[in-house]
Amino acid sequence: MKKPSYLILLLLALAVSCSKNESSDVDNPDSGNPDPDPVERVVYDLTSVNDSGVTGTATLIRNDDGTSTIYIELENASTGIHPAAVHENSIEMGGPVAITLNECECAISETVITELDNGTSISFDELNAFDGHINIYQSETNMDNVIAHANIGSNAF
Repeated sequence: MKKPSYLILLLLALAVSCSKNESSDVDNPDSGNPDPDPVERVVYDLTSVNDSGVTGTATLIRNDDGTSTIYIELENASTGIHPAAVHENSIEMGGPVAITLNECECAISETVITELDNGTSISFDELNAFDGHINIYQSETNMDNVIAHANIGSNAF
């Protein structure tokens, strides 16, 4: 008879020790504390367009000073200059240029971002949720030919 009562006490003790403490800040979204692990960077895969063979990555980085950086690294690109831009909407919908990025020289581009081309401020979190896509163009003289692209922000998932 003692064994079942010990088992019940053990189970009761286990249940009490595993119960959630509502006053704890851990995993409590209403605690008011800032996110302990904010997203610091997001990597988007650039895919080849128009049989260009150009691929790569576009990395959105949260900077310590409150700005953001988009760092582009191309693979299989010519050594020429390739303009780049963040456009509104998804790749499938297309849209106007929202942010003109620094050109890719020797397959690399790095642009610090604080605002859209129209002057509207944009934070890392807003850019991370932005309804947009990135286009990489063949050259300054051939802006009609996209060689690589990626959906970003809310369109990436």
